[in-house]
Amino acid sequence: MHFNPKDISNQIIFLLNHHPHPCHIKDKESRYLYMNQAMYEFLNLPTGFLIEGKGLSDIKPDKAGLFEGIYQKEEVVIQKQNSVSLLITGRFGKDNQIQPYIVDIHPFFDETGQLVGTMAEARQCLFFSHWDYIQGKSPKTLTNSLPNTIFTQNELQIIFYAYHALSSKEVGEYLNLSHRTVENKLQCIYEKMGVHHQKGFRKYIQDSGLNHFIPQHLLASSIQLID
Repeated sequence: MHFNPKDISNQIIFLLNHHPHPCHIKDKESRYLYMNQAMYEFLNLPTGFLIEGKGLSDIKPDKAGLFEGIYQKEEVVIQKQNSVSLLITGRFGKDNQIQPYIVDIHPFFDETGQLVGTMAEARQCLFFSHWDYIQGKSPKTLTNSLPNTIFTQNELQIIFYAYHALSSKEVGEYLNLSHRTVENKLQCIYEKMGVHHQKGFRKYIQDSGLNHFIPQHLLASSIQLID
């Protein structure tokens, strides 16, 4: 029996239309039945674009490889009728910047209890260290773009690794530099920051928001199942 998108409960449509996060409903063949405005923006689609009966690969063929992995997870949700949560890293939104997102996929049933397909919600992944928690801080999203920084891209990479407590030798291994070169570059970074020790280094990074920076080369399109 073919499911008519108009048969989706008005209450569900009302809730999803006003939901701040991107949401959609698909049939068992991973074809769209509905998406809210936030999902249109997430996929960078013009308002009013006809999505009914189309799959992700039809709408965004340039991301077909990534979407194939999502489709496989949707099949598991339908077969087992259990929800899954995915960590999806990709380029979404009008800015097309690569970012990690949490996507929760649930089995979707009609009002008679028949399985129709899947319903999903996407939200930006927030990062939260143990120390941030202890200090009562809120989770933040990552950024890989700092247009107004005084540091070079090479320096930003060193800052990233050093802030996360890697030794000069370990940083050098990641960046193919000698540990002495890393130490010299760190000294130049300290001078730019106007600090003289690690405590001042860490405070500068936290105060400037650099603790939410991640080098772009460390982010790659991927899909990961979250336990």
